[in-house]
Amino acid sequence: MNISLQSRYLYYLLCLCWPFATWCQEASSWQDATQWQAQLEQIQLQSKSAPRDANLKIDQWLTQVPIGDLALREQLINIKAFNLVILSEHTAAEQLLHNWLQEVQAQHPQRTTRALEISGYIAMRRGDHATASKLLRKALEQATYFQQHERQITTRIYTAMQAMYTGQFDVATALLLQAKALNDKYKFTYLHVNIHNNLSALYIDVGQYQQALTLLNQALTDPAFLPADLLYVRMNLASAYLGLQQYDQALPYALEALAGYQQRNDPFYLSQVYLMLTQIARHQQKPAVAQQYLQPALALAHKHHLNEQLSDGYLLQSELQQQAAQFAPALKSLQLHLQYYKAYHNEAAQDQALALRSQIDSLQHEQDISALKQQVELNALKTTHQTRISWMIAIATSTLILLLLMLIQLQRRKRAETERFSSELASSYQQLQHTQQELVTSEKMAAIAGMVAGLAHELNTPLGILTTAVSLAQEKTAEFQAKLQQGLTRQDLQQYLATSSEVTALAANNIERCAALVQNFKQLAVGRSDVLTDFNLQLLITDISTLLGSKLQQQRIQLNYADTELMLHADVQHFQLLLIELLNNALLHAFGGRDSGCIELRIHLGETHFELLYQDDGVGFAQGSPDKVFEPFFTTSRSSGHTGLGLNLVYNLVTVALSGEIKALPVSQGFTLCCRLPNRWLATPSR
Repeated sequence: MNISLQSRYLYYLLCLCWPFATWCQEASSWQDATQWQAQLEQIQLQSKSAPRDANLKIDQWLTQVPIGDLALREQLINIKAFNLVILSEHTAAEQLLHNWLQEVQAQHPQRTTRALEISGYIAMRRGDHATASKLLRKALEQATYFQQHERQITTRIYTAMQAMYTGQFDVATALLLQAKALNDKYKFTYLHVNIHNNLSALYIDVGQYQQALTLLNQALTDPAFLPADLLYVRMNLASAYLGLQQYDQALPYALEALAGYQQRNDPFYLSQVYLMLTQIARHQQKPAVAQQYLQPALALAHKHHLNEQLSDGYLLQSELQQQAAQFAPALKSLQLHLQYYKAYHNEAAQDQALALRSQIDSLQHEQDISALKQQVELNALKTTHQTRISWMIAIATSTLILLLLMLIQLQRRKRAETERFSSELASSYQQLQHTQQELVTSEKMAAIAGMVAGLAHELNTPLGILTTAVSLAQEKTAEFQAKLQQGLTRQDLQQYLATSSEVTALAANNIERCAALVQNFKQLAVGRSDVLTDFNLQLLITDISTLLGSKLQQQRIQLNYADTELMLHADVQHFQLLLIELLNNALLHAFGGRDSGCIELRIHLGETHFELLYQDDGVGFAQGSPDKVFEPFFTTSRSSGHTGLGLNLVYNLVTVALSGEIKALPVSQGFTLCCRLPNRWLATPSR
């Protein structure tokens, strides 16, 4: 056999062996992938119960993984980062994810989606919701672009969690339902658990405790829920029963969750369970037990910088101190609560600060009263001692007795003068009330006169058009009659009919416009009556804005009231006068020297009251407290003939006629006030 023939046989042999060698190599790679996938699943399972031990195994494994094996390194790094989040080691997790993003985002952006999700979750826990929104939005865009079905579900879950944190419960519901629909299609078991738990938490946040209990009790018998998953279920069961004020049923679930999270060493949820147990003990009238649970909760929150738990913990501590009549420590705890609430909620902190301001002032008042009582008792002791000395001196000297008689006579004279001054003051006050009533009546008449003037201005335009249309019709009719006598052509007839049709349509449109204006005015001209009627607040504002349309257009003021859709059952004239005075006051005072502006009216519903919020971007109020504007006769435009009773009339309408409260809110620009009215004015379905 020559060399050429040997080479040919060797070539054929290589051709036959090469596919087999390739298959062996692929089989080996597949076997390796299957092996490390099984190890990953074991580590993920261990992460739920012992995240710190799982991270030690991950660190050891990472030293053996080649740099080029991006798929395995991506999963290991993401699991480790999430374990660090569970341990509340947020800075270490952020650094790990930052290094991974720097390494792969340029060449392999599809491998950064999970890292962006976890980074957004960390920002959410820190209270940095702007950064969290940015990261989660980018993660969702990448998951959609690269068709990463698992990530499309998880990004929606994290975004729903952020919406729950910020009180956007409708948005959270929609996102969780989208995630559930996607998971029903792609069947990720652990995501079924995640969605189930977040839905139950959402129901608890919005007060739908029975719906939450239904989901949570289903989870207890669902084989998809592992023991670590059931810790969260038991914590939510305790939270639901706590919301239902069934404290004896909440306690065992909370204790089971506490034991589980202690074993897992999860500071975030462990501090939450401690706070829950504090609430249960407080409601069960066990303040000592409540303090025992509260102290480790605050210690964990301080150690791991958990601002949300610090905020809730100091609020609970303040309530416990108030129950113990420890007003000074309670005030300090409440201030710490507000401090950490601001750190966690950022832009929403201002509204919370306003809501807590009155409570802080009340506690300060209680503290002042306590100090005053001590001072009064001290003064009483001093007075008793001084009285004894006075009597001893009185007995010893008759001169002092004469002096005391003179002082008594002087006191009687002063008392007589005081009674005379009181009588004169009462008379002056009655005269002042009479004058104020006259000025209020004048202010009402001025408002009506302004409204009538607005109606006249609005009617002037359509009436002018009607006059022009009638004149044109008369002129064309005269021309037509003249042509009829001289000889009428078909074109003349068609032209006359077309002109008549246009004039008729123009006249009809402007007549309807006049009729609509008159109808709106009639609705506003309803006489005062004790009979309550159903009416739509938004339609009422529409009628008023139509009558004030000329002033709004002249000053180029935009009136926004889209969020006022509400049915009321009340005296419609009260609300008419309230709205007219608010808008007239803004047109007169808020936009002086301005060529445009914006007024906004909104409604916010509460459990016992609803709020009518007014806001404009006018010149605002810069003299003293904003509530000064409600004082009678206070005005910044007295030189222009204004009496200063417009907002005082609004104040009386809200507080007296409508049994509500009104407050001017401090803002950096413009003027804002809130009318808080009882829900009894709402129209119910039974009416």
